[in-house]
Amino acid sequence: MVRKSILGSAVAIPLFMVAATATSQEALVTNQGDDELRGEWVIGADVTSPEGDSIGSIEDIILSQEDGTVTAAIVSVGGFLGIGAKSIAIEWSELEIDWDANEVNVNLTQQEAEDAPEYAFRERENEPAPVGDSGMVTGTGTGTGMDTGTGGTGAGTGSGTGMGTGADTGTGAGTEMETETEMESDTQTGTTTD
Repeated sequence: MVRKSILGSAVAIPLFMVAATATSQEALVTNQGDDELRGEWVIGADVTSPEGDSIGSIEDIILSQEDGTVTAAIVSVGGFLGIGAKSIAIEWSELEIDWDANEVNVNLTQQEAEDAPEYAFRERENEPAPVGDSGMVTGTGTGTGMDTGTGGTGAGTGSGTGMGTGADTGTGAGTEMETETEMESDTQTGTTTD
């Protein structure tokens, strides 16, 4: 009877480990599907009009953070050798992409692309500050600086803490140390007679 429970435990542990391994393996992708494109194939691809005129090249893509789908291609249009070019966005679904993005077509003329408004990128946001038990946002920070000027140089450090509700308010304290170095030289000219 003891033998049976040991055997049962020995079998249960490996099955549990196999289940955990299978779950973590689900996050991995082992090969590219026939209907999938690589980013490096798309970025830099030339976009042409139905007439075969070059509109520009794809310089970036926009992804939906919610579901991971590609929503738009950022296309660099106009200019000469990249100088004076602007970025426009074209809906991903409007692009006709051939096998492995060797050709990318869109139903726009070169003139329509050049007349299109420039795409407005947003700034990348930082992670929100942690919220304390009271519901107030709290945080701390430190900084250093260097100042140079006529007659001396200065260096400073500072630190501060702040608390606020929906605004950047806070208090801080800092110290600054300044050192000055002066150099003097005296030059004398004259003649001596004996």
